[in-house]
Amino acid sequence: MDCWDAMVEFCIMLRFTNLPGFCGLFLLCANLFFFDLVGRAQLSYEPQEHVLSSKDSLDFMTQMWHALPEAEVGGIALAGGASDASEIPGSMQRLSSKTLRKMSYSDPIRTLHALAGVNVVAEDGFGLRPNVGMRGSGTERSSRITLMEDGVLMAPAPYAAPSAYYFPTIARMEGVEVRKGGSQIAFGPQTAGGALNLVSSAIPDAEVAGRVRFESGSFRNRQMHTLVGGTQGQWGYSLEFMQLSSDGFKILDTGEDTGFDKTDVVAKLQWTSTSGKHKVRWKGAQSGESSRETYLGLAAEDFASNPFRRYAASAKDLMLTDHAHVIVGHEFNPTSRWSMTTEVYQTWFARNWYKLDRVVDSTGTKLALGDILTDPAMSEALGWLQGASTIPGAGLDVKANNRQYGARGIQHRGRWSFGGAQQHRLTYGMRAHEDFMDRYQWRDRYAMVDGQMALVAAGDSGSAGNRIESARALAGHVRAAFHVGAWTFTPGVRHERMTLSRQDFGDDLARLGDGTQRSNDISVWLPGLGAHVDLVPNLWTAFAGVHRGFVPPGSAPDTEPEYSNHLEVGTRLSSRMVSGQITLFHSEHQNLLGADLTASGGTGSGDLFNGGSSRAQGIEVEVVGDVLELTGASAFFANGMHHFPVRVSYTYTQAVFTQAFESEFDPWGVVEEGDALPYLAPHQFSVSASWEAPRWSYDLNLRGMSAMRTSASKGELNPAQSTDAMAVLDAGVRFQAQGHLEWFAGVTNVFNDTYVVARRPYGLRPGMPRAFRAGATLSF
Repeated sequence: MDCWDAMVEFCIMLRFTNLPGFCGLFLLCANLFFFDLVGRAQLSYEPQEHVLSSKDSLDFMTQMWHALPEAEVGGIALAGGASDASEIPGSMQRLSSKTLRKMSYSDPIRTLHALAGVNVVAEDGFGLRPNVGMRGSGTERSSRITLMEDGVLMAPAPYAAPSAYYFPTIARMEGVEVRKGGSQIAFGPQTAGGALNLVSSAIPDAEVAGRVRFESGSFRNRQMHTLVGGTQGQWGYSLEFMQLSSDGFKILDTGEDTGFDKTDVVAKLQWTSTSGKHKVRWKGAQSGESSRETYLGLAAEDFASNPFRRYAASAKDLMLTDHAHVIVGHEFNPTSRWSMTTEVYQTWFARNWYKLDRVVDSTGTKLALGDILTDPAMSEALGWLQGASTIPGAGLDVKANNRQYGARGIQHRGRWSFGGAQQHRLTYGMRAHEDFMDRYQWRDRYAMVDGQMALVAAGDSGSAGNRIESARALAGHVRAAFHVGAWTFTPGVRHERMTLSRQDFGDDLARLGDGTQRSNDISVWLPGLGAHVDLVPNLWTAFAGVHRGFVPPGSAPDTEPEYSNHLEVGTRLSSRMVSGQITLFHSEHQNLLGADLTASGGTGSGDLFNGGSSRAQGIEVEVVGDVLELTGASAFFANGMHHFPVRVSYTYTQAVFTQAFESEFDPWGVVEEGDALPYLAPHQFSVSASWEAPRWSYDLNLRGMSAMRTSASKGELNPAQSTDAMAVLDAGVRFQAQGHLEWFAGVTNVFNDTYVVARRPYGLRPGMPRAFRAGATLSF
């Protein structure tokens, strides 16, 4: 047993000594039993060929109201011990369960588009692996934000490899929380953009309660979601199952479907002491996915002819994933002034994305897919992608991007109130964490024969990537809230200390030796300060904050961390009829970190490297209100049971490089001072409106953004190096039948707009076309 294991077991023992012995023992045994069921009880660096069959991965059964901080802070997990919005040093947003269920999106890109300051870039049309950033920090695989579910880190390896190839299924969530600005001090390791927390379904308060939802629609899109649970005496439980599937909206030249199947199973157990001072929670979750997704897009001419075409050379592309996590938590309230929460967690994720990687011509020259799709001189290779038979000696290399990830840790948070009538508060938190990513990859050679791919030579496992990235980290933060008259001041500091390591076995495919090793030790202090003032008590407030941001640099000793300085100033209005928030933000980033990801058009090595510096600034506006209440028109409707809520959000972001440099990161390339950052829309907006009657509801949602540059540049947009501007309207109707049955129907992309959402990784990619759906929800 190493020092890590000793520390974790000691902390577990210490925390559970406050509980009845059988309860702590039961929960720890349940933790181990769950991971024994999925065969992942320990973090293991054993290389494995994770090649699941589709059958294996699927057999395991698979308020419109945008509540602003003033209204919802009491129920927000990310409030971090704050008693009200005045104690949150920065911007905070939440989408409630009513909002999420109203439009019932399964694509997180559509859901998060409603939040000002959240930058999104679509890729596959379903949001299976969304690209999310905040305030111009970068969106690549959501690697520059802190991603959590129920307050626990959920990226596969948050320190060693933060790219979120696993993203929690948003369709089963009942809340979305976002923190930006100085409030990030309580969350890490990524503090240059913001924190995103997805809140899973709560255990019902009734003795027995639940819901069943079924939806079907275009492209054979299907969704089934069931939850049953209850609370009896001191015990509560829930069991949840979700399945999402589709045949896909793209058309393969070979005629096969381009869809996916994804299943989630979540179980929860909760015990509360008779005194109410102790609460113990256990959560176990498993998720599996099989998706026929590809990185191969289209050449411009083919996109213009049929934007939903898929080339024959992507016929073998298949992503298989398996995810599991378990959390054991203990809440303890020893006094009315002191409360604390401790959680022990472990996650496991395995994936093998088998997808076209490159073309090799008859001379053995390796041709990049991005070059083939844009260079007219490579028309012969483009023909091979389209299904023309390859000539002798040429071939298509399909890479098995086979990786395993694991993470485990223990975190503790507490709040202590002190002072007289106007109480001050001290919140603190600590986390010990370790994670790893194990690459064991290979390439298979195919030939194109009469439009069909034929295997020519199978690669050796590990020959295209054979290394382990790992991280060990200790983090802590302290934040205070001092109330002085109408003012609240919130100073705080975060400390991160970590060791990031790599063990590269190279050609030693059996891993008999130690390989080459490297490591990078980092220790950083990240201060912040916030201020909040009541301009009109309980109605109008203003806030400001400043903090230092940080992005971990990877295992290369010569790679520096990315640091940033952030400033925000804003004001909030909160009343019964209307709420709103306006925020101005300004950020300066130094030692910019880029990642060599295939998703960004790179080689896929995953290496991090430093660039120059950048500046991001802009404005976020959010307003939500009931038009009938504001105008007094609600009096004209019987019993005042009609509502017309409208929500508007808008973000303007200007992000430019402030230093010239050359980069191997494809979207950057040769950068000049003043070049705009790629894949960042200057304008992004969302407008939602609902007409709500006692039994009928009609919903509209308009979301849009301006065109984005796909490479660093300045001046007028180059149509060949940008996406399309888009404005997409979605509509829905809901009918509350007798009892607990609700019928619904809807359509996304009402006007069937066609537009380019990205030119990465390789070629043009379309947004989803018009899609109809209908279904029912039964609650009990």
